[in-house]
Amino acid sequence: MANPPRGTTLKQIRDQTNVRIDIPPKDSLAPPNGNGYVNQSSSGKATPSVDEEDDLSVPITLTGPQPLVYEAQALLNQIISSKTSRSTQRVRDIPAHVLPFVRARRATFLTMAEGGDINLALNAVTREITVSGDREAVVRVVDVIRGTVEAFKASLTSLKISLPKRQHRLLVGKAVDEIMGKSKCAVVIPDHDDPCDEVIVWGQGADLPTGLGAVMERANSQYIHEFPVPGPISTSRQILAYMTRIQYAKTLAATHPSVSVFLPSPAAVGKAQTLSIDFIGDKTGVDAVVKQVSELIGKLIGATREITVDWLVHRVIMGKNAKK
Repeated sequence: MANPPRGTTLKQIRDQTNVRIDIPPKDSLAPPNGNGYVNQSSSGKATPSVDEEDDLSVPITLTGPQPLVYEAQALLNQIISSKTSRSTQRVRDIPAHVLPFVRARRATFLTMAEGGDINLALNAVTREITVSGDREAVVRVVDVIRGTVEAFKASLTSLKISLPKRQHRLLVGKAVDEIMGKSKCAVVIPDHDDPCDEVIVWGQGADLPTGLGAVMERANSQYIHEFPVPGPISTSRQILAYMTRIQYAKTLAATHPSVSVFLPSPAAVGKAQTLSIDFIGDKTGVDAVVKQVSELIGKLIGATREITVDWLVHRVIMGKNAKK
């Protein structure tokens, strides 16, 4: 019997064999038996179980003349074999202070695949690593990642220091990898909208002094200017709304690539009573950006106002003119 063509579907197997193939809805499935084999009954019905990515065994019932049932069963098994040779598993809820240490061991995890084809994907926001590829290699790598997470949870210690919030901006992104490379330590900072100014350095006890030094070096590595947006607060919000709307931060980045511009977050704009823009870079570049922003704000003072728009026309404004 020939192999099923690439992209073979259940409909094609039904048409080719005239065998009825029934798959139950997911909400009616019993707990998996995990054997992955086909159970054959004397009535000519076969019920193979399919291992999905979550190892759920799905009973598929084949009904028809016995020779044709066997043919359909063989076609299904070929499809199942091609699908179940690969797998996807996730390591979820990695503690924030452990994640930098796990990321630094990516090369080690790839080695544990022992030549198997795998792919590692990190979602830093949800602190989740997805491993996909050859099933056996995926199992090995996931076991190593989970063991690594547990080992660091048990062995890491920490110390806390207080730094002005504006310096926290220098301790994110590539800075985390830089600090890890220099000191074998990780730095965890609170959300920028969080009033807490504590920075936590994590590592092995013997490495913490070096880690603290690397954090301080990075925190003082660039010039930081905190530019208060003139008020009252209603005017400050209008100015920032205009800057956000015209993507002014991107304009500044294009003309002054050595300077990073940080506008207040939407949460801060809505709650804070004073608002400021942070500029980070070399002093000459920052001074030039501050001058440019000051000139823009000078033009905007008294030139903005809030208006009330009937909700019935919100859709028209947002739909047709949203990008204008």
